[in-house]
Amino acid sequence: MRGTKFVYENVRLDEARQTICFDYAIETDNATYSLTETIKLPTPLPVSSTADRILRALHLSLGISYYKTFIPDTIDHAYSMDGDEASFWNSVFRNGLGEFLYKNQLSADVLAKFTEQPGNVVPGTDDDISWTETALLGIGGGKDSIVAGELLKKLDIPLCGFVLATGENRGQAQAVANEMQIEMLGVERRLDPQILELNKLEGAYNGHVPISLVFALVGCLLAITKGSKYVIVANESSASIPQVEHKGALVNHQWSKSLEFEKLFQNFVHNNISEHLDYFSLIRPLTSIAVAKIFANYSGYFEVFTSDNSLFKITPETREHPRWSHNSPKSLSSYILLAPWMSEEDLSRTFGHNFMDDSTMNELFLKLLGQGDEPVLDCVGTPSELRLCLSMLFKNNRFINSHLMNLAKTNNLLMENYNGPLEGALMISEQHAIPEGIEEKIKLLIKSELSI
Repeated sequence: MRGTKFVYENVRLDEARQTICFDYAIETDNATYSLTETIKLPTPLPVSSTADRILRALHLSLGISYYKTFIPDTIDHAYSMDGDEASFWNSVFRNGLGEFLYKNQLSADVLAKFTEQPGNVVPGTDDDISWTETALLGIGGGKDSIVAGELLKKLDIPLCGFVLATGENRGQAQAVANEMQIEMLGVERRLDPQILELNKLEGAYNGHVPISLVFALVGCLLAITKGSKYVIVANESSASIPQVEHKGALVNHQWSKSLEFEKLFQNFVHNNISEHLDYFSLIRPLTSIAVAKIFANYSGYFEVFTSDNSLFKITPETREHPRWSHNSPKSLSSYILLAPWMSEEDLSRTFGHNFMDDSTMNELFLKLLGQGDEPVLDCVGTPSELRLCLSMLFKNNRFINSHLMNLAKTNNLLMENYNGPLEGALMISEQHAIPEGIEEKIKLLIKSELSI
């Protein structure tokens, strides 16, 4: 089956302006499928031209999950779009679907292109929202958003958390918000149930989509309901590093968490939604190692957080418990990143499992350290970061006889001298997109947290 046209049909709100339906159609050479995705907000969306522009962008972004199923040749929508915005969406499709193209061995040339056109819901920056110096923080339940939240609290910026839930499932995000003692706004996302069946059809494609783009726009939508001018996420510096090259293009599993995307999206928001609404990552100046070092100071979260995606899976029976899967790259990566900064007792109560003595993880362990034939396409520490952490542990006589440490020694993966790399890993990078108004304050606070 071959896709011929993807149609962005409509956006519909219920009377309470809390449930929003996004309608699409996929035309193929032998059938047309109508699909509707639903998002339910915790509070009503105000009647606002700014809100309409965000809904327009959210409509375009959510469609990617359905478009990729059959990769139709053309895209049809009724929105007004200039050349700059068309370029933005083409970049989102090309880079955000980079892993999808790699996994399916497809060229970016197969993707349909957005073009300049007249239409309705014209983008602009005529603002009708009363913005305040408050923040909405995206919380997924992991250490990155915890560090960002604690930094914001120390900056005395009033904040509220938000999570994009799979239906009503918030994973560990609510438990983290409770520990952080902040309000949590849960947005319920329900994909059209047909998509699971369509993905099984002959000729259908499956793969990763730029979900952090959706997360960013949902944050912007909630910002309107709160009047919060900051939509903040927690993406560290290594999220910008691509993992593999495919058909002349670099592929980054985390592209919609990268600094490249962050800057593109900032410009998109300022030019097409509101010049007063700022989206950025608060921890972009930090490496995964620096985040882990700071996180280790917040022991109250040890028994509630998780960096494992299992609890967010769409199908309930595929969700693994407890908080850490024993076959997950993110679980193993988190254990290694945190181990130099946490005691064995704290690691045990956090993870409930000694990952360093788990012989079933040999292949995954070597892949994480860059020794496999295929890269690990997940939100994990880089091979150099993980090697540095293992080297620190070994030099400090920790886990020296564990199974995975012996495997690292056998494969010559430990560093003789890690002092230089560690110093670099704890440096505060100038590569970020933090607004000028709080940039210097956050740098001083990070420096204090890292004790450098």
